[in-house]
Amino acid sequence: MIQVLTFTFLVFIFQFVHIEAMAEPIPENVVKCVAYIVKPDIKKNIPIGTGFFIAYRYQEKTDKVYLFLVTARHVLFDEKGQPHSSLLVRMNEKSTGRLKDFDILSSNLWFFHKESESVDIAVHPLLPRDADFLYIPSELFVTKDLLANNKIGIGDDVFYTGLLPYQSGRERIAPIVRFGRLALVTDERSVEGRYYHFIDAGNIPGHSGSPLFLWATPTRQSGGIVAGPRIFGLYGIVSGVLEYSKELKFVLPKQTQLNPTPIDTSSGGVTVVVPVKYLVEVLESPQLKKMLGILTDSK
Repeated sequence: MIQVLTFTFLVFIFQFVHIEAMAEPIPENVVKCVAYIVKPDIKKNIPIGTGFFIAYRYQEKTDKVYLFLVTARHVLFDEKGQPHSSLLVRMNEKSTGRLKDFDILSSNLWFFHKESESVDIAVHPLLPRDADFLYIPSELFVTKDLLANNKIGIGDDVFYTGLLPYQSGRERIAPIVRFGRLALVTDERSVEGRYYHFIDAGNIPGHSGSPLFLWATPTRQSGGIVAGPRIFGLYGIVSGVLEYSKELKFVLPKQTQLNPTPIDTSSGGVTVVVPVKYLVEVLESPQLKKMLGILTDSK
């Protein structure tokens, strides 16, 4: 049965501190909207990607909000393109504060974009009552009007938070936060036929499915620094990273007495993200709305 929450009682709030924009920290609680997508294993469950929670209000049901887990669609499949037989959601348990792998996903409740091979998004209705988490309300989705009115574009700051497999947390989940800037904004398909925006930021396996947030400075002209709140909102979903093939090189530092430093040059330093407008298209799809009972067959 699909669970809903009354919007009056649960509100996701970020507080901003009015300091110089260049030194302004991100909202600390933003990491609490994140969960890990975990593959069960006999020896040890393995986190394989990131998911995050959103709350969406439908025009047909304005007195309620529906909660969803969002991730990148490819996280649900193995290297051979086959769906994982079972997946868990790792979150901090509400009663103990310790991490726990929750078996609360249903394979038949994942919803994709109508162009599923072009839009790397997966959505699952979910309300984990026993977990300690926050959600991103749809009021914080970055819209076309927000981008236009604030002249958001190339060079604006963004950040995302998600799984770092090397240090994911032993007692509590501990998402990492990574920072970057908008580098290429386009409505054209990529060479693989996918809809992406590109950010100048690093990426490693495990980050897929992370929420990407706009974190733009309030001044909208070059050379200006002002005090005030950042322009904040959910910009999109992290999908992957551009890479190129090159052998591992060793670079000898100028201080010849030091050991050579290995430098891995396989990453192109460009992360690809799916804009949030495609998430809205999945949420507004007739298939999902019918499953939620918002639309009936007669409509």
